[in-house]
Amino acid sequence: MEKLIEIKEFKLLSRQFRRFAGDLLNSEDTYEAMRLAKRFINFIDSEPIISDFISKNFKQDYNISQIIAEQEYYDKFEIPLEINEEVSFIYQLLKHVTGEFDRYDTITRSYAIYRGAKISDSIRAFNREVVKLFVNHITDYLDGMSIELGIDEKPNAKFLVQGNVGQLNFTETGDLHANQINNQASNQELLTVAKELITHLKKADIENINDKEDAIDFVEEATITIESGNIPKPSLIRRATEALNRVRTVAEDGTFLASQIDKVVHGFVNIL
Repeated sequence: MEKLIEIKEFKLLSRQFRRFAGDLLNSEDTYEAMRLAKRFINFIDSEPIISDFISKNFKQDYNISQIIAEQEYYDKFEIPLEINEEVSFIYQLLKHVTGEFDRYDTITRSYAIYRGAKISDSIRAFNREVVKLFVNHITDYLDGMSIELGIDEKPNAKFLVQGNVGQLNFTETGDLHANQINNQASNQELLTVAKELITHLKKADIENINDKEDAIDFVEEATITIESGNIPKPSLIRRATEALNRVRTVAEDGTFLASQIDKVVHGFVNIL
């Protein structure tokens, strides 16, 4: 394929992925969860940039049908340790499930086995322990592309996508407009927003405590560095944005938390 992609289009793709992923991760009803899972997989398959990521991580075909058939009632899925295998396995699992079953809890029942547990409990647990791993890898990939291509620094640039899925290459073709709008906030403005976010994160009810604490710790470390007059190392910015984006997948659009996360992530990327 050969296609020109504007920065706006890439940002919309990234935003839409987060929306579809967040809807699935927050689902509880077995039929609604299946509907959202089908939408999620269809979106991934229809977007060359994301399906390219899936293809590049492919290592082997897993016999998902056999794995499910041999799974005992109390067994959870054995998720591979290697990241590329983890990506490929979970994608193949969701792809199979959305094509073969009508109920999402067909594969989630073993994820909440305790007295009084409901189907919704198993769905939430499965999404948290399995689907979220997959979502985080794609989110990190899209954010990494954004940083590598300098998307936030070149809001009017176009990028040429060439090749076949699994071998796509991305190159900048230049600016569309001579007059670019500089959206980069000053360091002081970034510090103000980041400190507000830290305060809100500490009070926020976030299910995954590790994601919450990572976001707080990395953002605090970055703000301290900026206050001292230095620029945070790219590795710190990467850890901070990755942690914030994991929290962002479960934050409702339009909320103060989601808005502040978006502002801080944008600000961090722009100071590099």
